[in-house]
Amino acid sequence: MQLRYPIDLTIEEYNEQKAWEHAELDHCPFHPEGGCDLARHGTYPRKFPEYCLVPRWYCPSAHKTISLLPDFLASRFPGTLDEIEQAVNTAGS
Repeated sequence: MQLRYPIDLTIEEYNEQKAWEHAELDHCPFHPEGGCDLARHGTYPRKFPEYCLVPRWYCPSAHKTISLLPDFLASRFPGTLDEIEQAVNTAGS
């Protein structure tokens, strides 16, 4: 599952500051009442448009991972949200 990581950084700033290390997930989206032992589960790389790491957690009760996708990345598409918006605008004109 991918959740939005609301962060006001560019991809360059995100990498320079290692912002994935400071990401926090307050509760499990599968068990908002708690008790599932949600745990940090490392990161995974996004390689396009520029290499960056996406933080993730693991819910052992649901047997699922949860990722916090930074605001500048598009979910399930390569590239940034800005690049996708530009492509849509170009195609629409």
